Amino acid sequence: MLKAVLFDLDGTILDTLPDLNACMNAALADYGFPAIDRAQTMAYVGHGGRNFALAALPADKRELVDEFYAHYCAIHVRCKNEQTKPFPGESDCMAALRRAGMRLAVVTNKSQAAADILGATLLREYGFAEIVGNRPNVPVKPDPTSTLALLDRLGVHPSEAAFVGDGDTDVQTAKNAGMRSVSVLWGYRSKQELLKAGAERFASDFTELQQLLLTL
Repeated sequence: MLKAVLFDLDGTILDTLPDLNACMNAALADYGFPAIDRAQTMAYVGHGGRNFALAALPADKRELVDEFYAHYCAIHVRCKNEQTKPFPGESDCMAALRRAGMRLAVVTNKSQAAADILGATLLREYGFAEIVGNRPNVPVKPDPTSTLALLDRLGVHPSEAAFVGDGDTDVQTAKNAGMRSVSVLWGYRSKQELLKAGAERFASDFTELQQLLLTL
């Protein structure tokens, strides 16, 4: 049985897309740039906030990415997350995994400051051992640095843990860390995109995810 399960955040345990879209459009408006729609937001997220900002900028303004990303972060960290919601069946799944003795944690490419806010509010009930976000001088997923360091702090070998996420970066993170992975189909990437990234296990809802994790 697994000793630990690490989760991605955006699109996996919280539907943050509406708030991400709103925050990015607020930043773009401040610069006088065109807004992006939710489909674009869905395509752009998952590879860290700087890459999200880079993709959202007009092609001829991308030299401003560092300045613009800092502005976006300032808006994002003040977000009330009023449109962000958990997915159906999530709470029951987390409780079942905890009852089975699994340690639960989060590794996200969302900034650490924004992740901490969600950890203290919408994610508080889940009892995550840690929520690890994007920090200066630490590479984002799919680099396994943060994931492996977290497992070490938990005292769990990668072979005893699984990574759950909705993105290609999550599949690749698990592979790079020597972990098993489960790709969820309610998030921001299609099954075809996940298959292309090397995904092998899929869950269509939290009930299916729970059953799968309890038998790995």
